[in-house]
Amino acid sequence: MGHSNINPHPSALAGRLTRPRPNWSKLEQHLQEVGALHTGIYCLLRDLTPAAVLSGYWIYRHPGVLLHGPKWLSNQRISLVELLLLVAVTLLAQLVNSQGWGTPHHPLHREISSTLATATFASCLVFPALLANHSSRSALLIDIDFLLGSTMLRLALLAVTAAIGLAAADVLVSRREVLLIGSGRGARGVFDDLIDSPVYHLTGVLDDQFIGSGLMRDRYLGPLSQLESTLKENPVSIVYCSLPVKSMYESIQHVIETCERFGVEVRHSSRLFQTSIARLVPGHREAFSILHMVRQDSTRYVKRVFDIAGASTLLILTSPILFAAAIAIRATSPGPILFTQQRYGLYRRRFHILKLRTMVPDAELLQAGLEDLNELDGPAFKIRRDPRITRIGAFLRKTSIDELPQLWNVLRGDMSLVGPRPLTVRDVLLIRNSSQLRRFSVLPGITCIWQIAGRNNTDFESWIRQDLEYIDNWSLSLDLRILFGTIPAVLGTRGAM
Repeated sequence: MGHSNINPHPSALAGRLTRPRPNWSKLEQHLQEVGALHTGIYCLLRDLTPAAVLSGYWIYRHPGVLLHGPKWLSNQRISLVELLLLVAVTLLAQLVNSQGWGTPHHPLHREISSTLATATFASCLVFPALLANHSSRSALLIDIDFLLGSTMLRLALLAVTAAIGLAAADVLVSRREVLLIGSGRGARGVFDDLIDSPVYHLTGVLDDQFIGSGLMRDRYLGPLSQLESTLKENPVSIVYCSLPVKSMYESIQHVIETCERFGVEVRHSSRLFQTSIARLVPGHREAFSILHMVRQDSTRYVKRVFDIAGASTLLILTSPILFAAAIAIRATSPGPILFTQQRYGLYRRRFHILKLRTMVPDAELLQAGLEDLNELDGPAFKIRRDPRITRIGAFLRKTSIDELPQLWNVLRGDMSLVGPRPLTVRDVLLIRNSSQLRRFSVLPGITCIWQIAGRNNTDFESWIRQDLEYIDNWSLSLDLRILFGTIPAVLGTRGAM
């Protein structure tokens, strides 16, 4: 494969972080990424809607409850036995029509048409079931009530879910940076979808032999050999691979293997490739198969809700401690109370971490002269008796009070309560093993496994190994165990520097 002689413009990457104008015609794509139509909660509520309408009808019409129907419909009641029978009938109708439980019918217009079809089909089964114990007029009235109620409730549920998905999109799922591999006919279609997407931002295009359109040429970054460097330098979270399978099988396999090392999600048009880490999304019906490098389901939203609730509560409870620490810092050392520093976060995107200042104001400038005293192997920098640490700073570090401002980073969405610790720019630039960069496929955290295992009493390779084990085995219960394990580690100041 020959390399293209087209060189990207030097300012290409700098101009690609602009935010394109949202396109409301891409609503389905937006909802799909947020997960509004894929979450188990939505599917469960949608599938149970007919049964909920019947149950509501029974409560509304049945004697002995607070609410009764109009007098002219007072005889249109169903017994409890009929209710259970009809619920079973409607659930069967839902199962037959949707061809499986919890299966979303996206895009949006299919979900709406499925709603109407399911309600109609269920009402056709309900009517003959009602005729056994009711007159044709009563059965028809009940069935019409059921048809209208079921349809309106399902459409209302869909509308509310869509509205919540749009409103929460920027909070729950950040805009994702995408890299496109290939420039042929198939890639041009993907490019057109991505360039106007309200969900994705196209970082650029890589291909050995560029044959794309003029607009694609403006986004061209170079040959496939630049894939690893592009992933290192940009916060890419998805790689769309649109190379021809027959002629470039080995190249696609190389793309997947590289993305596995970086923890970057891959979407490609075939399921023929070998993976060691990635998980194929089951039941995905789109043109591209999706390979996830980390767990992606509704529990990530639960984790985010838990982060917001936990960080808010802890900020309130620890505010007196923060106030006292701020006074102590101001009284004992000149300079600002808070220390901010650029760190690498999710998908290698940089953010400013907040900490209480524990060192002299020019500590970062002094670090270059202390590199020979580094006591840790690998890229990380630690000195047990760092001369830059102030007297009050040593106490704040030992008790981890200096970490409390990071609760604000959690509320902002830059961090989580639990996750791999965010590394400094210096440390990341010194990493030579690209597979270690997979730690950036999840949000960084305030606490993690190696902090409770020994905090700073470990080497860099062990940190990374434990971080990757956490990513591969993540669950909500694991987060809770780490949080509870952090308490004795902090109180006992185990491994603190």
